[in-house]
Amino acid sequence: MTRMIGSSKNPPAGHRLSANRFARIVSTGSVVPDEVVTNQDLIDEFGVIATDRAVRYSIGISERRRAPAAASAAQYLERAARQCLERAQLAPEALDRIIYARLFGDHFVPATALRVLERLGLRRGIPAMDISAACSGVMHALEMAISFINAGDDYVMVLGGDRTVLSPQVAVTRDTRTLFLNGDGFAAVLVGRSETRSFRARYLYTDSDLRDFAFIPLGTELLNGTQDFGPHMFAMTMPDGRQIHQSVLDSCRIISQHLFDLSGLRMDDIDFVITSDQTHLVWKDQLAALGVPESKSISCFHKYGNTVAAMVPLNLHEAFVTGAIVPGMKVLMMGHGAGASGGGFIFEA
Repeated sequence: MTRMIGSSKNPPAGHRLSANRFARIVSTGSVVPDEVVTNQDLIDEFGVIATDRAVRYSIGISERRRAPAAASAAQYLERAARQCLERAQLAPEALDRIIYARLFGDHFVPATALRVLERLGLRRGIPAMDISAACSGVMHALEMAISFINAGDDYVMVLGGDRTVLSPQVAVTRDTRTLFLNGDGFAAVLVGRSETRSFRARYLYTDSDLRDFAFIPLGTELLNGTQDFGPHMFAMTMPDGRQIHQSVLDSCRIISQHLFDLSGLRMDDIDFVITSDQTHLVWKDQLAALGVPESKSISCFHKYGNTVAAMVPLNLHEAFVTGAIVPGMKVLMMGHGAGASGGGFIFEA
């Protein structure tokens, strides 16, 4: 099968990386809110018919984090960025660009990345922008960062994560299919110039046939009157979780095969796998599809939940700080956005 579930489209052809200036991942950072929200907390708060044991069994989550009502995404993103810079022993002034992969952000205009720039105390008006590609957002941002390094930048800060549907000012539905999934989390990846090639291949795609697999209605659906304003406008809608699960597995297969074809490598050459873990089962099934033991990957879903654009960089940071990834390893990294978009890289740590 060469297509995504429910799609009439073929994935695009990949292109080999061509660069005069190489890029590498210099450092990572992550920040999660202090408040821990357990499954039982949500059961009690929303009065749903469920048990902690059933939630753990069905999606593999124990707890997630929730930011205070008065907190902004920018303040957590600043902390993640500073942590990243400190690990690289760089000052904020070294940055040439900031790219933030968001769900909501603090506001649609101006870019939340601009607020991060301000909070970092930078007086140079370097480019700072938000992009929206949900769970695969950081993959698209990383591709842009590599291109900007090739075009002349020395350091690009890539940020991901958001206030999710758990946040008090954003509606949480009583739909048990989505209620327990999400958590608040933020992560940073610093991409810098390298004298040697680190990224061996990259592949990204979108599939508009899958646009309704997971969506948030807020937008012109409100402005053109097709839907009334209400809390549901801010809530993630996922009509069929089984379709999303299969779409992630399809995305995993398509991305990994293209990356292997483009790099000339095989799964046997890969030392570690980082991927988006929308649920614990999604993570396990991806590894099974790749023929990879769980010891060669990592998942933070059980303690942070689905943090949307932060999922992949949170897992990447965890792998670095725990020593699961060490210099010289070949890493396969992917992110999947309900099949509607996805991307990945093979790089040397």
